[in-house]
Amino acid sequence: MQDFKKITKTLLVATAISGLMVAVATVPEIAHISGQVAVAQELGLSSAQAAEQRAAARAARPKLRSTTGMTERPAKVLGKAQEYMSAEPPRYAEAREELIDQRVDRWNSTEQAAYYQMMAAIAQATDNLPEALDNYKKLLAMDGISYTLRDQITYVVGQIEFSEENYQAAVQIMYDWFQYQPTPSISQIEFFATLHYSLAQEEMDVEKNYRLAIEFLNWAVRKSKEEGKEDKENWYQVLRGIHNNLDEMDKVLEYAELLAARWPKKDYWTQLSNIYAQVAAEDGLSEAEVAVLEKKQLSAFEAVKRQELFDKGREYEQMAQLYLYHDSPYQASKTLAKSFDEGLSESNRRNLELLSTAYINGKDMEEAVEPLSRAAELSDDGNNYMRLANVYLNLDKYQEAADAIGKALDKGGLSRPDQSNILQGQAYLALEQFDNARSSFREAAKDERSSSVARNFLRYVDAEEKRINDIKEYLS
Repeated sequence: MQDFKKITKTLLVATAISGLMVAVATVPEIAHISGQVAVAQELGLSSAQAAEQRAAARAARPKLRSTTGMTERPAKVLGKAQEYMSAEPPRYAEAREELIDQRVDRWNSTEQAAYYQMMAAIAQATDNLPEALDNYKKLLAMDGISYTLRDQITYVVGQIEFSEENYQAAVQIMYDWFQYQPTPSISQIEFFATLHYSLAQEEMDVEKNYRLAIEFLNWAVRKSKEEGKEDKENWYQVLRGIHNNLDEMDKVLEYAELLAARWPKKDYWTQLSNIYAQVAAEDGLSEAEVAVLEKKQLSAFEAVKRQELFDKGREYEQMAQLYLYHDSPYQASKTLAKSFDEGLSESNRRNLELLSTAYINGKDMEEAVEPLSRAAELSDDGNNYMRLANVYLNLDKYQEAADAIGKALDKGGLSRPDQSNILQGQAYLALEQFDNARSSFREAAKDERSSSVARNFLRYVDAEEKRINDIKEYLS
């Protein structure tokens, strides 16, 4: 039986993925991933006992009577149609014209069977699946056709019904076929998985059909290994998706790890990192378990970065955030700076804050000044100017710190402006700008929460100013 020229439904829906490769060896933290599939979930269809039952049903089919041969005229008509179909290029319209007006009801069963097969073949070759289906069903309605032919046609009808999205009809006829098949092929098993997956996607007995799809896919995996053939990447993609739809995160994680280990592509490592984070956020885990999952989240995403496969700013930004979370500020600043240098990350407030935080946490205050200054300019409030002031104070740049605090107070939005005034007063003190210091402390004293501290500083300003003046007078 020839293959269909057109099957409109893709067998096994698969996520579009990148072909970029990532070396597994770069991630020692998850090098334990074995790539082994879980034991197949048995629902009775893929078991040895079920195969024996199907073999018994096949053997119990009644014997068929011998069929008669073709008479001269039908044989001539069918032969002429076959010549048209075998021409280069095929002349399907003429073949159909040769057959269409024949009085088939006067032909014997052998001739009718050949006629319906030929009409169906012409229809499917010209993308007329409804007509092909009609002729195949007429063939199946006949008594006496061989079981081999009946099984072939039954399977084809199931495929056509599926391609036309008649899933209920497809599943019924496919199980009519399946009951006599003790050892279906891998592609046939895969088709059953596809059929049940599609039924579940159409919200027909969702969990039952997902479970059956799981069994058939695991059966396909097992049979592939038994026969020494390659199992298919998209089987595991679909298994991961099904278990995700069933909220079975342990299985989702298992298949995500398997995909990353067996087919180490960028998307698989990225997805695996996100799944580790999702599982780590679930309730009921100990701190140690969460820590392990979070470390794996970092390692999986870092595998992509180490191979220089990031091509979007948000990927560099996410990597920087993960490094910061795991106390690696140097790696965070290096990663994000690279993204800025390559023009991938926008110079918006959020990204500039992230870069400055990485520099600050890494004690690289000089480098933090520039991005934090730009972030402060873009901010709606003065809090980033206060962060900038603290950086300047760490660098002993008191004038810059005092100026930054002034900008922070002007922008407003500070939770404790009184404390900002205290800090500004201290910067002015270090600069021996006593009048400015008094002005800052007096402003702070207006808030009851800082009034006592501010008054103490005001007394200290007077004393310090007198001390400095006495020293100057003495030296002069």
